[in-house]
Amino acid sequence: MNSFPEIHAEHPLFRELRNGLLWHRTSPNDYRQIQIDGTIKPNDGRINRWGQEYACQQLGSVSLFDFTTELEEKVIWEAFKWQQFLGDFDPVTILLGIEPSKLTGRLIPYPQNKEGTTGNIIPWVEVCHCGPISTSAITSYLLVCPIDYSRFKKASALNEVTLKAVEEEFQPLVSAERNRLDALHDAQLASLRTHTTSKHL
Repeated sequence: MNSFPEIHAEHPLFRELRNGLLWHRTSPNDYRQIQIDGTIKPNDGRINRWGQEYACQQLGSVSLFDFTTELEEKVIWEAFKWQQFLGDFDPVTILLGIEPSKLTGRLIPYPQNKEGTTGNIIPWVEVCHCGPISTSAITSYLLVCPIDYSRFKKASALNEVTLKAVEEEFQPLVSAERNRLDALHDAQLASLRTHTTSKHL
């Protein structure tokens, strides 16, 4: 296991993602709110990890992943940009599979969603849906372990009991890996400090 699992064409998760559905990534807590609201809402103004707005956010739309429309080679070529988002949330990242025929808003694919925006967009994979998306459009759920993408659960429905069980299953794995990485980081810092101090003696 590692914190940056590599996605490739034959990866079991990628084969699940490339099935004709559009995918929206969310956290357990945000999913619970989606269930209460009955809709996936456009980004409410939160900025991304780099302090910028996303292109879909600037368009007032919901960001979705389309792993099917473009050639597989194009999608895999951009994997280093999109695979990190599959492991964004601890102890599980939830991917909501949306049936395109059930969408009521306009879809803006790449590269049209880049035109007139300054925010980040993932080439060939990210599409923007104008307006909210009803939960009735969700037909599949993938619950992904953020530190090992080969560990995922597939479901046709997702209730609180199932979500809680997956959180409890993945939490020890995630905590152990995060602790390992923290210890490795601390050891590297200690080594760097020792090396720097010895150079000045």
